[in-house]
Amino acid sequence: MKTLIVYASKNGASAEACEMLRERLSSFSEVDVCDVHSSLPSPDGYDVLVVGGSIRMNKLSRALKKYISANAKTISSMPSAAFICCGLTDDFDDYVTTEIPRSAKFSLGVHCFGGQLKPERAKGLDKPIIFMMRQSILTQDPDKSDGERRELPELFPDTIYALAEKIKQTRRV
Repeated sequence: MKTLIVYASKNGASAEACEMLRERLSSFSEVDVCDVHSSLPSPDGYDVLVVGGSIRMNKLSRALKKYISANAKTISSMPSAAFICCGLTDDFDDYVTTEIPRSAKFSLGVHCFGGQLKPERAKGLDKPIIFMMRQSILTQDPDKSDGERRELPELFPDTIYALAEKIKQTRRV
């Protein structure tokens, strides 16, 4: 079995999620992992395709969306999945609706892999923006909000591993 994972990552959350997925899949599948900004591999010749990336400023990477659109017919005809890494997981359904090209049908679903706010990975203006977002979460006053304290965003290993199990079930006998 051969699996292709194509992702877009700016500050490392999607790359880390892909590595976790690759590790799980490698016990039963040959796995190629490609950054859409470095190479544009064809999904032809693969048994399963996984594509995904991080939401930044409420948008998925333009290069990743272009890749999905260009390969929509192939994606729709093979076992495939998409994932989104996002710090604001409450908005996941909106991101799926607005950011995943509708021309591609993912038979294994679209999954939320969580997200991260790690300013040490960021560059340029991203660094202070991420730092401010973290500080806003860490210093929130439960008495002045809905009473429930939010935690810093993190990746969801259980969701990543569940997708690996779903992919495992697609193996041809």
